[in-house]
Amino acid sequence: MKEKELHDLNKLPADGYVVFPLSMSRISNSQNAEECYKWLEFFEKKISLLGLDAIFLYTNGLYYNDDSPALEVRKKTNGQMISHSNAVRNIVIKKKKYMPQAMHFVPWDYIILNSSEFDAYYNLLKKFDREDEKFHEYVLEVLKDRKESEANVTFILEEIAVTHLIRQRMIEFPKTLVRKDNFRLIAYPGPPLKADIYQWQKNVLPKKETNKKENPFYASHYDLDKKVIYNFDEVSLD
Repeated sequence: MKEKELHDLNKLPADGYVVFPLSMSRISNSQNAEECYKWLEFFEKKISLLGLDAIFLYTNGLYYNDDSPALEVRKKTNGQMISHSNAVRNIVIKKKKYMPQAMHFVPWDYIILNSSEFDAYYNLLKKFDREDEKFHEYVLEVLKDRKESEANVTFILEEIAVTHLIRQRMIEFPKTLVRKDNFRLIAYPGPPLKADIYQWQKNVLPKKETNKKENPFYASHYDLDKKVIYNFDEVSLD
């Protein structure tokens, strides 16, 4: 993956969301509550005006794609999310720097259930995955050491559909400090998915032209590890 010279963000605009997708396998270590609070502190330095809310998005849907009994999976994921979200809240309350009400904890299915476009977008990606070998290659690359299965591929396609809906502001989030919802910035410790960049550049999923005009991060992904931002319109996958 090649891109123009990557750079950090100097400032965040006012009135919008920073969205932190959380990997369930990492919320007890590299994405634990203390690390999440460090992310908040990092972005605090880039805020010139108050008016931002934080979304912590739990990707709990992945855990239903294994062979464990559903009840066992539900107990495990619920316990993880409750413990992690409570820990983040407790740190925020203890530090007294940020408004606890501006921290929103959202499970994966919230996006799916509150978007009328999700099913259509997922089906577009599923069709594209069957027909485009390069896209399927990028999907398999995301799986890494996990086996190729319908369940695992389904989750990757869901992830791409969900993040697209978030970027395009096609899903409503809870509001505390946000008023006009001027931007959505997805921030994650790692680079964006090549499969997501590829579908974006191939115009597989519909795009709102008004979003491109209003949202400076309409096609962006912020890498919390390298502290750089990717713009999908500028990345070359060749």
